[in-house]
Amino acid sequence: MTPVRLAGMVLLLGFSISCGSSSSQNLTGAWQFTVSSAVLADTTYVGNATLAQNGKNVTGNVTFSNNPCATTGPITGTVNGLAVNLQVTEGSQIVIFNGTINSTFTTLTGNYTAPAGGCLDGDYGSWSAALTSGGT
Repeated sequence: MTPVRLAGMVLLLGFSISCGSSSSQNLTGAWQFTVSSAVLADTTYVGNATLAQNGKNVTGNVTFSNNPCATTGPITGTVNGLAVNLQVTEGSQIVIFNGTINSTFTTLTGNYTAPAGGCLDGDYGSWSAALTSGGT
């Protein structure tokens, strides 16, 4: 085998491995969310979500056990590489969750913001989520 042909095969194999590993990971599964308000001191909300990812699009639902405003809501969003942008609809308000995904697609971290008015009335803070089951 010529050195050029060998180098081409190694390059092709490396490309195949790197493409295969990143394309198989997504956010599909059950997640536990933790949301910490920066507005309401010492206030942390815990919720469970089921997410499904199709391409770059994410959909699902979240239920918070201890949040009087956002008890249950649909989730929509997108994934771009390791960046995640989610929107949770709470009543007529859309709460924005921006963050990052770890390399194994098992944790999410970021910040959230709620619009002024409504029950959440401009709340903001940090959030994280951990995969509890599923994942691909």
